[in-house]
Amino acid sequence: MEMKFRTQSGAIVTADPMAERQTPLELADPAAERGVGQVEPAHLLRKQIEGVIREYGADPAEAALAVCVILDGNLGLAEDGWFDDDETVLNAIIAGNQADD
Repeated sequence: MEMKFRTQSGAIVTADPMAERQTPLELADPAAERGVGQVEPAHLLRKQIEGVIREYGADPAEAALAVCVILDGNLGLAEDGWFDDDETVLNAIIAGNQADD
């Protein structure tokens, strides 16, 4: 018995409370859902993060790394020392910067 819930942000979450094993919750694609309303521009930080979570949904570690790179690109967190103790994130940021050049 699958049930769909709409969050305050308009995302649709699907859950089956009767399932024997719980499957991870999934967010429906707002662009594909009728009645969701206005789809926000892709340049919004929230939409960028949502996109990488969808892209790397099966691998939470890769999704987290991609979110850190997006946050650094938009907010300059590495310059403020937020990732000083995380060599993996720093390497991903450097690789992203080299790819942009």
